[in-house]
Amino acid sequence: MEDTSDVTDALIEHADSDNADLQSDGGVQSPVDDRKFSVSYVAHGEDSLAGSSMRSLSKLKKELGLLSAVSLIAGTIIGSGIFLTPNGIVHHVGSDAMALVVWVLAGIVVVMASLCYAELGTAIPLSGGEYAYLRHAFGGLPAFLYCWTSTMVVRPVSSGIILLTFARYVSSPFFDESCPAPPYTFKLIAVACVVFLTTVGCLSAKWSSNVTSLLLAVKLLAIAFLIVLGVVALSQGKYGDLPKGFQNTTLGFGSLAFAFYDSLWAYDGWNNANYVTGELKDPKLLPVALVIAIPLVILCYLCVNIAYMSILPVATFVSSKAIAVDASHDIIGYPGLVIMPLLVAASCLGAANGTLFSGARVSAASARRGDLPRAFGLIHDTYCTPFTAYLVQCLVTIFYIVAVDINSLILFFSFVAWLFYGSSMVVLIVLRRREPDLPRMFKVPLALPVIVLLFAVFLVVTPFYQYPVKSASALAFLILSVPLYFIFVTRQLIGQCSQNFDKASDWTVRSLQYFMDVS
Repeated sequence: MEDTSDVTDALIEHADSDNADLQSDGGVQSPVDDRKFSVSYVAHGEDSLAGSSMRSLSKLKKELGLLSAVSLIAGTIIGSGIFLTPNGIVHHVGSDAMALVVWVLAGIVVVMASLCYAELGTAIPLSGGEYAYLRHAFGGLPAFLYCWTSTMVVRPVSSGIILLTFARYVSSPFFDESCPAPPYTFKLIAVACVVFLTTVGCLSAKWSSNVTSLLLAVKLLAIAFLIVLGVVALSQGKYGDLPKGFQNTTLGFGSLAFAFYDSLWAYDGWNNANYVTGELKDPKLLPVALVIAIPLVILCYLCVNIAYMSILPVATFVSSKAIAVDASHDIIGYPGLVIMPLLVAASCLGAANGTLFSGARVSAASARRGDLPRAFGLIHDTYCTPFTAYLVQCLVTIFYIVAVDINSLILFFSFVAWLFYGSSMVVLIVLRRREPDLPRMFKVPLALPVIVLLFAVFLVVTPFYQYPVKSASALAFLILSVPLYFIFVTRQLIGQCSQNFDKASDWTVRSLQYFMDVS
């Protein structure tokens, strides 16, 4: 998942209004005077939880127009993926031509999925994306699982992938095949970076947001620079292995799936406009924004890939650790070893900062809504930032960076993400039958969600053939998360121990308040 800070700017207000609602309802005692308040999960029943959340969401301002929505979608999709995964796709399918086909097919799937999301977004015009859809169709448990996995898997894993890409590029001028990087160099750089970004985010929301906005321009500059290099290469008669077409193409059930994993990681972010459907001036703008933005991203990615392929032969392309640097070095020489690493590293830094920024706010809002432990939603009294959510996110991200390699992170991320994307297609199909009279400003042919659902099943099932242990671990995480819902939200599994649980939770939060100046 890419730079998503714009997606959740309103969630700070959302979390605060949730807290205000709960205080006025008697659910939480104000911590201002004696810094004591109930840390029980604020809504023990589905109705009260949904009611508080919906009241807060209804207060969001409808300010976003078409240009803002298009910029949001395109800006969040284009990120570190285009600098990381293209050579992996060529490795899986064997030829440049087939790799381009995969990029186009993945883009078509994303267009279909985004149009299905457009129907969901206009039928259920609430901010929150998958959370709102799953809660509306299936109740609290699926929505909780999405919320929990987003906090503990999707966003930390996404940050880990982006920061490992950052580490590769920022260190590329100092290491090569003759002088390889020492073990754990990339991981140490990535860990240092996540600690730095977390510190910035904890100290000032404005600083963090400004960093992301500034580096967004650098990201677009890096993309434009690569496309210009491709044009220069083609004008010089460099075509790489593109003239060979589909020679050496190797298509297998597993290899094709993992090629799609790599390409879809680069496209991820297409659903972000649905997080702010409730803030669009007119919900009818959503499908228009998607149809404009995603084809533009597909065209952009094709241009960048053609640039890579025209400069680098397949063998060099596949073995490259930093393809953008190798391509720029081939065309402009030594300056390419300096300019491109700086551009890509800055791009990745901005994307990671945006993911951490939005992830902390989503977690804090979810905690105040009652879907996550109350301790996750504590706000720093001085800096007014989601302090504990940032710390939890930082620790989880560091764990993934240290314990898991980057390819496994992409697999883990894609498995979980497409499981919920597929679940959203099920929501659309179910609502068509269960609520046929639900107002829909935009309606897709029923074949579209069915195709996307089958594709999601393909992506979720395929890894079990080649990587059964890694895939089983991702599935086990989801299964083991189910009891947490009945412990923390409904309290059904703790019964008479509920009071003792509240006391333990209260002690935890008061300890955090004492040491961290949060409330």
